[in-house]
Amino acid sequence: METKSTCGGDEEDSADSSAEGSPDTTRYSEAANSPAGDAESATPVSAASSDPEAKAAEGPKEDLPYWHGQTAMHLACVICGDRVPEALVMMKSGLVFSSSPLKFHIFTEDDLRKDLSETLDAWQDVKDSRVSYKFYPIKYPLGVDAKVWRATFQPCATMRLFIPMLAKDVDALVYLDTDTLFLTPVEKLWKHFSKFDNTQLTALTPESEDLVNGWYPRFAKHPFYGKAGLNSGVMMMNLTRMRSVRYKGKSWSKELINIFEEYQQKISWGDQCILNIYFSRHPELVYDYPCDWNYRPDHCMYGVNNCHLSNSKAAKILHGNRRAFHDIPRMPMYTAIYEEFAALPAVGGVDAEALTKRMQERFSKIKKDHCLIVSKFLMAGIRQTARSVKSRHERLTKKN
Repeated sequence: METKSTCGGDEEDSADSSAEGSPDTTRYSEAANSPAGDAESATPVSAASSDPEAKAAEGPKEDLPYWHGQTAMHLACVICGDRVPEALVMMKSGLVFSSSPLKFHIFTEDDLRKDLSETLDAWQDVKDSRVSYKFYPIKYPLGVDAKVWRATFQPCATMRLFIPMLAKDVDALVYLDTDTLFLTPVEKLWKHFSKFDNTQLTALTPESEDLVNGWYPRFAKHPFYGKAGLNSGVMMMNLTRMRSVRYKGKSWSKELINIFEEYQQKISWGDQCILNIYFSRHPELVYDYPCDWNYRPDHCMYGVNNCHLSNSKAAKILHGNRRAFHDIPRMPMYTAIYEEFAALPAVGGVDAEALTKRMQERFSKIKKDHCLIVSKFLMAGIRQTARSVKSRHERLTKKN
């Protein structure tokens, strides 16, 4: 995989060029009209292969403009319904905790674009071209019931399964649920792409580190990855490999569609369960990375830190599933962190001391929250990250 990832091919981004057809020939539409055709190959294709056909399958590439000699890292999210404020805070966390250029790929409903663009265009880093964004429509493959897919689990959540075929000249990106926050530089997460072997096409964290009480071993009515399943809230995606992979003649999207048709009545968590079934069949395609890249209330809500962080480590991405960012009675610490990030100015390089001081003051007033046991890990990581990012951002802007 080329870690200099690329972008392109959408009418909402005038800087991108139009793309040629990708190896997965599935057609997409808002409505379901006709069945999608299967692609022809028989075995998984590695993007790192020297096979000329595999190389040809990678499609066109277009480098983003440099910003201080750096190319962009790509982040993606799906936004429907009332998730706009939450998504903007997530994107802001990536902005303030990074000094490299970022490109956000935003899959959203047409009526939400205006509010999103007005906020994003006001960010100084967007004005300075360090941060850019691109809108994509909510589209599902022809031949599926788009209304059913759209309504599965959370509104539009299943949309992310088809990102490889819609962002068709992007080489790699990181998908994030809207209820996530970066607590460490995006650059550190991006480096994990270089650790993929020649077959792996995604990185995901375990759904649980507790093999006895984890949800999938106890309740799942379908196959799942490994011993405890996968959580899909933070998903590194080598899109080039996803577009190229084949299993018994089925492309990435076609096999996911078949899984949904077979297990629709047995899945509880929508797209996450579909991914678990897929990767239970193809475990060699997964790069496992640790729970500190997807730290959730499940890791601390019972008064025990199930992520097993040591004193020298900290949560790197905070995931507020269970509506934790908005549940003050049950999750006051998560809510306090989210509200402090929401109040931050959208500019690279934050005042670490002021931020952590405000959080600690709020934590001191919390009377009951089992997750307070990990507050020192969160504070240490935020303070260290904010200092280093602010210093590097200042050096880069001075060079300009």
